[in-house]
Amino acid sequence: MSIDPVPVESAAPPPTGEGVPESLPVSSPDVPVPLAPTPAQPPALQRPATGRPWVTVLAIVACIGVFLGLNSQRQPMSWEALSKFCVLSADQIWEGGYWGLVCSAFAHIELWHLAFNVYWLWVFGAPLERAIGSLRYLAFYLAAAAVSSSYQLAVSDTTGIGASGVGYALFGFLWWGRHTSPAFEQALSGRTVQYFLLWLVGCMVATQLGLWNVGNAAHFSGMLFGIAVAAAFVVPGSARLGKLGIAGLVSLAIVPLFWAPWSASWLGHQAYRAHAAKRYDDAYDYYSRFIERVPDSAWAHLNRSYVNEALGEPERARADRQTALAIDPAIEREE
Repeated sequence: MSIDPVPVESAAPPPTGEGVPESLPVSSPDVPVPLAPTPAQPPALQRPATGRPWVTVLAIVACIGVFLGLNSQRQPMSWEALSKFCVLSADQIWEGGYWGLVCSAFAHIELWHLAFNVYWLWVFGAPLERAIGSLRYLAFYLAAAAVSSSYQLAVSDTTGIGASGVGYALFGFLWWGRHTSPAFEQALSGRTVQYFLLWLVGCMVATQLGLWNVGNAAHFSGMLFGIAVAAAFVVPGSARLGKLGIAGLVSLAIVPLFWAPWSASWLGHQAYRAHAAKRYDDAYDYYSRFIERVPDSAWAHLNRSYVNEALGEPERARADRQTALAIDPAIEREE
């Protein structure tokens, strides 16, 4: 991810006439004239960034468009409304709807959330796109959205919504590569770095205290991904470490798409899939592990009662059904 260096001006022509010592005639073919050293090549991103940041503009337009579309729905936060804009639930992603990882990064419900994110998308995204080119920037943007959403899915059973994971990826790239481009340093002028790091920590504290539910995994993983990409492709001397970082982050991001036994939602999803496929032993195991995490789930107890009936365990089936009805007396009527 490098930019062609600035053309280096040729060395000035050798002096002639006035000011040249008589003992060293310029035209003498027998005496070597010392040449001035060739100026060092500048770092890869030192030339002024040019071009129109079309991908950044289109990403901002998409965020605004999805915001307007969602808020035109009767219940913008419902899965019915969100799915119209390809923002998918964990179950849908585990069933193969991986595009939901990217689409969730364009969805916003509150105006302040939209305004905050698109502002930083422009401040950080425009200089980065001009510096590395629109195609590379597009690949980086989509990868950052997918990686940050997957990490959020791993810790919260949802991708979350909003472009803040991508925003932190852009921040991480510019912060780590700030010495390679004047445009990057300009984008991070003032106290921007301190602000973003404090916001990162403050959001985690607010979530832990139960004051605010924030996509901290998306923020943190996005920033690490941006740092790794900058290290791999634009920061001199760190290519190997950066590429190892990218490989590690992407590999870990893939894991929760297929295997997440720490997640109660994933266990419930696997239980239902096994049940529907009549793999009753597997279904019983998954339902049991789910109930260990969520013991007051009437749904899981009732479904495990059906599995017990299929396995020829009427006593266990009766006990599960009684437990389900004790938790929710209307559970069987709801089915």
